[in-house]
Amino acid sequence: MWVSLAYPVADLLLCAAAVTLALWRPLSLRRRVVFLLATGLLFYLGSDVLYYNALAHKVYVSGTLADLGWPLGALLIAWAAYRSGQTIKRQTTVRPERGEHWKPLLPHYAVLGVFVLYLTTHFLTPLDSGQQVILWLVVGLFVLRQLLTLTDNQRLHLRLTYRAEHDPLTGVRNRDDLEVNLQRQIDEARSWNDGVAVLFVDLDRMKMINDTFGHPVGDQLLRAVAGRLTAQLPPGAVVSRFGGDEFVIVLSRSAAPQAAQVAQAILETVGQVFQIGSDLLHISASIGVALVPGDTDNAAEAIEKADAAMYHAKQLGKAMWRFADEQLNALHMPQARMEVLLRGALERGELSMHFQPILNLISSQVYSFEALMRWNSPVLGSVSPADFIPVAEAREMMGRLGSWALRESIRQMRAWQTELPGVGVSVNVSATRFTHTDFVADVCSALAEYDSFAQLLTLEITESAVLADAQQAREKLLELRDMGVRVAMDDFGTGYSSLGQLRDLPVDILKIDRVFVQESQSDAAFIKAMVVMGHSLGLKVVAEGIEHAHMAAWVQALGCDLGQGFHFARPLPAHQAVASMVRLQGGYSLTDREERQTDKT
Repeated sequence: MWVSLAYPVADLLLCAAAVTLALWRPLSLRRRVVFLLATGLLFYLGSDVLYYNALAHKVYVSGTLADLGWPLGALLIAWAAYRSGQTIKRQTTVRPERGEHWKPLLPHYAVLGVFVLYLTTHFLTPLDSGQQVILWLVVGLFVLRQLLTLTDNQRLHLRLTYRAEHDPLTGVRNRDDLEVNLQRQIDEARSWNDGVAVLFVDLDRMKMINDTFGHPVGDQLLRAVAGRLTAQLPPGAVVSRFGGDEFVIVLSRSAAPQAAQVAQAILETVGQVFQIGSDLLHISASIGVALVPGDTDNAAEAIEKADAAMYHAKQLGKAMWRFADEQLNALHMPQARMEVLLRGALERGELSMHFQPILNLISSQVYSFEALMRWNSPVLGSVSPADFIPVAEAREMMGRLGSWALRESIRQMRAWQTELPGVGVSVNVSATRFTHTDFVADVCSALAEYDSFAQLLTLEITESAVLADAQQAREKLLELRDMGVRVAMDDFGTGYSSLGQLRDLPVDILKIDRVFVQESQSDAAFIKAMVVMGHSLGLKVVAEGIEHAHMAAWVQALGCDLGQGFHFARPLPAHQAVASMVRLQGGYSLTDREERQTDKT
């Protein structure tokens, strides 16, 4: 009997050990692991008690449900062991003083003592029913009290751990475990053949703000900066306050392009005005970027190299970012610089619209003008649209720029109606702009703003914009058609649209891409097929990129209705483009002009 009694007593000791782990957690076990371990031990305890009780009454039979507790308990304990192997061990700065671990455990061992006393007295001197009720009531109250205490202790532990790991002023993580966590991320990234980026951010002009407005205002500014940094970072990124006005940001699974994009976004968000009380404060940031494994494989060296790159950025004039690797700077800095200058180009009046005529190939009369955006930067000079348009699209600037381009084109078109009545304008629409939910409403608003005729406006949309969501694109195009706006399929032939898709779309004009026109004879059959297909659907066909007279005659012979290219005119400001077409239509045809040029030569 004493051997059988030892089983539940041993189980109680194991349960006490589980409670000790839950409270003390010397191995930083997660709550789920402790729960699995305690549940497994409780299964063992229950099965042992049932086994001993059945054995004492000589009714035990193997293979009953009571025996199921042992394998279930073993399974849960094994699961807890497996989960504990996956637990990330974290160092914490909150440690109880030496000799203080045992004090919170005294009440739990008191409960254990009550259980042992009950088991001993129950089997040596059985209690009557009243005594058993009282005993179980006392034990239940003790258990309830200890559960509440355990919950409070866990909450307090989490609060103290948070305070130990986070900066009290800004609320972001402090630098105590920065290197440890960074090295762990580096090791994990290495196992996945991935990279980690370290950004060292230093705020410019903070000393002047502290001296001018006082340290309380400076502290509020630091909190505001930390909030913006946290909101700006992608998921999984960690920001830590390194000290003073310095922050370190760790980007997991990031290469040079992602790090450059985040660094530029940080410069922009920090560069926006801060309102602290009644004061409007302007600051900037200097950022250094180190890449792992590109620059180093060590956490401490990564921070040092990012710090050195930050000082280099500060020496070059502040309010900028730099890679630790100069080759990466040569690759990414020009694009980043272009992005910075492009963001303010519209407000500074650096953007303009030029217009290139689209002519009827038979009558040589101007059919419409295509509006083309131009950027003349005081710093970069004249920037090609092939360079700045992709940057604007990648950085989500095309919404604002596209809306301005649409309105400016309609305004100019409205103005030239006195000289070129009935001549419309074609405006390019980016794929990102076309997918916006307010696109059609913005077009309607722009037309109403300048009291212009919708039928004089043509929107040029690429195949990629349509194919991204064919059903949604069809609905938007139908709305535009109901308004009277014409739609042109731009750069046709370079994408993957089929005849069936084109047939289902409410399109009015087909523009054959210049690559087919300029290769001429080799693509004659292909161009002819597109012309026949377009005409069968009732579409006008435009040949782009016509640079010589023989090309114009060639595409006309293939059946193209309209032509566009340097042979007719280069893109010019509105007043020059209109004046040249007025002279053309009022004086002589393109054929006459070619003959006169031939006579002169």
